Amino acid sequence: MDQLWGLYEHWCMEELMSLRDFVTRLKTGEFGAFSRDDVVSFLREIEASMLENIELKAMENPMLEELKEDRMAETSQEIDELIAEWDR
Repeated sequence: MDQLWGLYEHWCMEELMSLRDFVTRLKTGEFGAFSRDDVVSFLREIEASMLENIELKAMENPMLEELKEDRMAETSQEIDELIAEWDR
């Protein structure tokens, strides 16, 4: 899992690759072989981090509170879609 995080930090945080593109390239084996369980666990950790960030931003800015639930649902749906794509 640490290797996945390192790859994610480099490609998505530093090189600004989208998470979807990262997962697509990960699936091709471009970054090495990873099990489904490792990828799903990694994506669920990403999801938890994103949801936590949405909560935090909504607490910091009351104007964002009304957008919070929709954004959280969209985030979870996106992660679910990435997992489904991995399984295809």
